[in-house]
Amino acid sequence: MIKKIILLFFTIVLISNAKADTIDFWHVYYNKTKIKEYNQYSNGTIVLKIKQIKKTDSLTINYFRDTPCINCETIVAIEDKKHRLITTGKGKGTFNPIKISVYDLLKYYLKGYKEIHEVYYQEGGRKRVSIFNIRLE
Repeated sequence: MIKKIILLFFTIVLISNAKADTIDFWHVYYNKTKIKEYNQYSNGTIVLKIKQIKKTDSLTINYFRDTPCINCETIVAIEDKKHRLITTGKGKGTFNPIKISVYDLLKYYLKGYKEIHEVYYQEGGRKRVSIFNIRLE
């Protein structure tokens, strides 16, 4: 009887500590250079230097998940802390990279909005996900 209780205890502990082996993750590129990799358990801030930003600069987000959608609309949005939309990028399907303009973010920053900006990813009718923050300096 004691052995069964101990076995049950260890089984419960093992199950409660188990995590899914498939998690969402995304890569962030500045122009064509990968600058960060994140997953749903990590979140961070990307710092961009104002003096180095050109009109043609872009961030590309490549989002991966274990249950992709093929034809759904995908959106990456940059918002300020009050959730005012700064710029967006749109695509089709989960595994297709989405570009957003860094220059649009710079123009917003130069209007006096100098806080950290939040980047969100959303596909289809799913809840949007905060994927990282951006700070200009």
